[in-house]
Amino acid sequence: MNQKLVSIIIPAYNSEKYIEESIKSALSTKYSNFEIVIVNDGSTDNTQSIINKMVSENSVIRSYYQKNAGASAARNHAISKAKGEYILPLDSDNCISPDYVGEAVKVLDNNHNVKLVSCEARFIGEKSGKWEFKPFSINKLCRRNLIDNCAMYRKIDWEKVGGYCNEILGREDWDFWLSLFETGGEFVRLPIVGLYYRVRSNSKRVQTRHLHKNIIDALNARHKPLFYKELNGKLYYQRTYSSVINRIINWFKPENVHVQKNALDYEKYVYAANEPETVKDFIKVPRQKIHYIRYEEKRFHLPGTKIKQSKAMKMFEPDNQTHIGYYEEQTSLFKLKSYLVLRG
Repeated sequence: MNQKLVSIIIPAYNSEKYIEESIKSALSTKYSNFEIVIVNDGSTDNTQSIINKMVSENSVIRSYYQKNAGASAARNHAISKAKGEYILPLDSDNCISPDYVGEAVKVLDNNHNVKLVSCEARFIGEKSGKWEFKPFSINKLCRRNLIDNCAMYRKIDWEKVGGYCNEILGREDWDFWLSLFETGGEFVRLPIVGLYYRVRSNSKRVQTRHLHKNIIDALNARHKPLFYKELNGKLYYQRTYSSVINRIINWFKPENVHVQKNALDYEKYVYAANEPETVKDFIKVPRQKIHYIRYEEKRFHLPGTKIKQSKAMKMFEPDNQTHIGYYEEQTSLFKLKSYLVLRG
């Protein structure tokens, strides 16, 4: 049988204490067709010497160096060099079990609807015991990260979503999962302990806790359509109650979005119509191809009722190839804004 090549990618920054153990765990996989791609993210300790030693002893390992740019940039660098069809990120202080790679490959090989395969995990280091994961759903994923970074996916899907976001310094894997599932797909958690997650007081997760609000703001900018579908609005800093807060707000200030079925690539433009100055920050389609016609109306709105027949809705022609969609927002009890979104 022709086994698909798996690229285990390891970003490393000042990992001299743990990286050799991490690499050895990857080398111990029972799956035969794999490579290990390491990117040293500007380490200032003995990390590079250890990497050099491991590379000299194992032909399946390749390594690269970059100036310190963060975990996302290092992962993107490693994946850009990876030759495998399947990608498994592994942090340089964690370890994987020998059977994880092979079992994950079976799932991706046999079900093309599955976009991501993870596993059960146990803690090592300053904490021990089983990592209890919450049941997966897209709605829950919008409110919290349910998956560790060490999960397998197809390289082509990484390319489609534009890789990891280099601007998010913390929880970048959560952002990547949201991008991955914006267009649908399934998630599978293997019933095996495949990951050994190291808990330490100076870990990156601990060091980026103070960036919580910045991360939430970035996620709202990058995933507004998904959040509006799943949470009825934005993600709040108190994430658990986002849906409830949005339902209350929508009762007084409802919004309505419509997108042409053949214009799904432009969906984010329609959702961003009421804040066009932020569009360039999270849309890949060149902005000059899009423009808005804005209408403002004085209209009494009874809370709890739906907006009907705004000017943008009246102007919208479903069969018109230049009409992408429209957006309506009741900004106050007596004021309605609507935008007709057009291809330039």
